[in-house]
Amino acid sequence: MEKAHLTLYTVIGSPQHILTGIQSLFAPVIQSVDTEADQIRVTLQDDSLLVFHLSHVREKAGFIEMHIEGMANYFAQAATSNPALKENVLRQIRCFNCVVGIVFETDDNNDRTRYLINTLFDLAHQVKGYLLYPNMHLYDGEGKLVFSREGESELTEFTPVAHADLLDGDRPEETSAERERRERSVALLQTQGIPYLETLKSEVPETEVHLKSREEMMQRAATLFAVAVYSEVMLSENPDRNEALTYFNKMDEIYGIQSWLTPAEAAYISNPDPTGQECIQFVWRYENCAVLLWAAGIVEELPYPSEICDVPVIAAIFWQHKSIGDLLGQGIARSTTEILDQADLTYRYDWACVDAHIHKQEAPARLDGGIVMERHYTFNWITGANKGAAWDDIQPNT
Repeated sequence: MEKAHLTLYTVIGSPQHILTGIQSLFAPVIQSVDTEADQIRVTLQDDSLLVFHLSHVREKAGFIEMHIEGMANYFAQAATSNPALKENVLRQIRCFNCVVGIVFETDDNNDRTRYLINTLFDLAHQVKGYLLYPNMHLYDGEGKLVFSREGESELTEFTPVAHADLLDGDRPEETSAERERRERSVALLQTQGIPYLETLKSEVPETEVHLKSREEMMQRAATLFAVAVYSEVMLSENPDRNEALTYFNKMDEIYGIQSWLTPAEAAYISNPDPTGQECIQFVWRYENCAVLLWAAGIVEELPYPSEICDVPVIAAIFWQHKSIGDLLGQGIARSTTEILDQADLTYRYDWACVDAHIHKQEAPARLDGGIVMERHYTFNWITGANKGAAWDDIQPNT
């Protein structure tokens, strides 16, 4: 057998959706599925392998940004008779936040090869992604040529999949409040010595903001804390899943967090043998908790994002209260203006971190790119960015 290579590109909140798609679409021919770190190995019924190498911006921001920028620069050189379509394709490429290298084995059975390729296109369609062939031809999930290195396309027009602020689509004109907020953020960035893109508009137009309620924020925070505590135990020197579940179940007894788990969180907690990478991914949820506690007015300060949050303080808050209602009795919700100001500043911090990654530089002014991205992710959920996407599907693009 010979090996064939394809690459799947998409904009997705959680790479868990890719695993789910693989399991459902290839179910008729799957013998087993094994996951390890960023790799999914599918053993087919004929004992051949179908391997997926996942890279997502939440774990590999630097790689994603450099890879995507290189891809965009490559296609930017293509001469074409439809420059408008080309420009939108380049915008789409720059929005990709997940890259999946796919390797599978082929033989002289054309029906088998056709089945595998068609099913991979079904996967691309399901996750709103695109397949790139080794000859640098990019196809959509329906198998249509979107763009090639020769500047060819089977489409006459193309609409990128992402939210309006990245694409300058039908975005409302910037309001005076948004302009003033942007100017305040830029002024602060200047004093902190942090690079900025002055024309970068806010993550979500103020007219489209739908803030989560304090109750929703605290339900999400309690759930994230439970998942993070579980992960911390699983990452200890002598991990004990039963001990980890004891902490998780205690949080469920106090707050009833089971009903608030997202699909990705539920799959992680129910997995008897999560990978170290998965545990690391979910232990970062402490940072999301810090933002939610601040936005709900439970804690007074959201420190500069250069050092990890104060986990003992967060833990004390959750272990010392008896219910969500008890938590809501503490503090006063922050105003919409205060939340949007901090969300806008965080968005610009993230832009600076990503820009530094692209240019192979350290994040400026001691910013921690991981902390900033988790805050960005959380503020997107709080404000209803990404068209009000569910937690697993948030897209902290810059």
